[in-house]
Amino acid sequence: MWKHRLRVTVFDESSFSEIRVFRGTPRRWLGWVLSGALVIALGSYVIVARTPLREWVVPGYLAEESRVEAREARLLVDSAWRMVQRNESMVLALRHALVGDSAALAFLGDDSGAGWPQGDELPPMDSVLFLPNEDELVLRDWVQDEDRFTLQRRLNERGQTLGFPYPPVVGGVSDGFHEGIGHLGVDLLAEEGAAIQAVDDGTVLFGTYTVETGYTLVLQHRDDRISVYKHCGTLLKQQGDIVVGGEAVAVLGNTGALTTGPHLHFEWWVRGQVTDPTPWLGPSL
Repeated sequence: MWKHRLRVTVFDESSFSEIRVFRGTPRRWLGWVLSGALVIALGSYVIVARTPLREWVVPGYLAEESRVEAREARLLVDSAWRMVQRNESMVLALRHALVGDSAALAFLGDDSGAGWPQGDELPPMDSVLFLPNEDELVLRDWVQDEDRFTLQRRLNERGQTLGFPYPPVVGGVSDGFHEGIGHLGVDLLAEEGAAIQAVDDGTVLFGTYTVETGYTLVLQHRDDRISVYKHCGTLLKQQGDIVVGGEAVAVLGNTGALTTGPHLHFEWWVRGQVTDPTPWLGPSL
């Protein structure tokens, strides 16, 4: 049957006219069908395998860009893990070095990258290493003396207190401290627009404009001390700012209802009590 020659005729159903005649053997026809199927399969493979279409058609296919990113991520993870292990070794070696382990000191000076070879158990602590030497004792005494006289750190040859590390303004006193009449500070004269500086390191607690005192700035210093600057022309700092001694914090002016001319009203509070700042202003004022 496969070798017999056959004739297949296609007729028009309405007119019975002959349209097409196919002659051949079933084996040849099967060969043509298989060849066509093979061509279609090869064409589909080329289209899918050699074009970006493969990322959408082939299930589970990983793009080359994703493969490169995965390799780079793996290398980064390996490097990070080695760095973590090295840091753990360094921390362990530092613990040993702090108790006088000479092997740990040698390890810390080695750049070979090797891990800490010893165990986690620390050797006995040598208490002698933690005893202060003569230079450290001298430094401790000096620091203690400095802290004891934070309000009066500098003395001249006559023993007169110089007071603040930095004066509020460079000028003179026009009105002194009179607690009985409610004048809780001193009025300092200087040119309008002169810089007003912080008398010591501190933090701005308050900085705003009031009707009576104009632009007002309040600084918090160490040891519960507060300095107040009133009637300023302009404020250069705001609440929360950290200032250092001698830094310009405002500009001298003539603001507020309780002023008769350009000046700075300066107040000094220690542990919640108002204090006459005159002894700390120094002889220059």
